[in-house]
Amino acid sequence: MNRANYLGFGLIVGLAAMGGAVMAKTPEGGGDGGKSGEAKRHGPAKKPAIDPEAREAARRDFADIAAVLLSPRCRNCHPAGDRPLQRDDGVPHRMNISRRSPEAGLECTACHRERNAPFAGGPPGVPDWHMPSKELPMVFEGRGPRALCEQLNDPDRTGGRSPGDLVEHVRHDRLVAWAWQPGAGRSKPPIPFDAFVKAVERWAAAGAPCPHE
Repeated sequence: MNRANYLGFGLIVGLAAMGGAVMAKTPEGGGDGGKSGEAKRHGPAKKPAIDPEAREAARRDFADIAAVLLSPRCRNCHPAGDRPLQRDDGVPHRMNISRRSPEAGLECTACHRERNAPFAGGPPGVPDWHMPSKELPMVFEGRGPRALCEQLNDPDRTGGRSPGDLVEHVRHDRLVAWAWQPGAGRSKPPIPFDAFVKAVERWAAAGAPCPHE
């Protein structure tokens, strides 16, 4: 073997040896410890299953959530029709007020100011008092717990908001919190505000399960 051939042969042997060493150090599926190959075989990692007992507890929590949503303080601004309701007995708003009133130039805040009126029966108030939009009316009136739950889980009826978004809404929206400070002559929701927020948090964390009936 002449010198050139000998050197060429040596180079080939050396490269082969290096390649073998690299292959020996690199696990199957690449340089990520085989995780890529494993992911391809088994698919993406699955979310951990929620404990069935936690889901049942969340269904019981939703009974409390529904009791709040169906109470006069929440129901009155979430009517089945276009007219908001008044008082604990849920009569239609006086003066023919409806969801269309702002289109005629009469905003809710014309009477509903930033705080409750200082006399019994006067207009309640909180900043930015308003009804839900006609596109997303979020009806509570006349619905049972299961129908309410299904609505809150339906992105077409919530404007794409998830149960997790509902948690943030009930935590921070001043109009929600107002229900527990409604002024003289108005009942409050049946459970304390903090208990309501905690119930919504647990329900959402458990996958927002709906009541069986």
